[in-house]
Amino acid sequence: MKKILAIAALTFGLCMSTLTAQNTAPRFGTDKYSSNTGANLTYAVITTTDATSATLDTITIKPNAFQTLVCMKTGTVMTNLTDSVCYKFSSSNSYYKLGDHCTFMISKGTGAGKVKFGGSQYVLSTASAAVAVAANKTLIMDFVWNGSKWVETYRMIQP
Repeated sequence: MKKILAIAALTFGLCMSTLTAQNTAPRFGTDKYSSNTGANLTYAVITTTDATSATLDTITIKPNAFQTLVCMKTGTVMTNLTDSVCYKFSSSNSYYKLGDHCTFMISKGTGAGKVKFGGSQYVLSTASAAVAVAANKTLIMDFVWNGSKWVETYRMIQP
């Protein structure tokens, strides 16, 4: 009977650990026998496209690397923001690890445009979820995963 209770408790504990909403473990080891050299860190590029229309395109992204770069690209050519775009981080937190970075590099051609952030997976340094990008300028924004949200660490618009 004790074995059955022990197995049931272990199974319940494993199930509950997979259902947690926050991921506070980093991608590198934290004990003395694991690698903390950066050799196992991963890098990724997410390319998105802003459709040529007057509507706001909503794009959900899932950064799944230590450092992810998000930029506009059509085929093999880097492109500009057409009008406005709204980025949402996936609500599934299982992709993210403590300390992960997600950097947005969005350029605007002629005219003005906006980059917005939707959902509840981020914390911006300002109250507004929209960032205006003037003609012929580039916006660079960086976020870090703190275990429960993507927190903006810096933003720069090309002068």
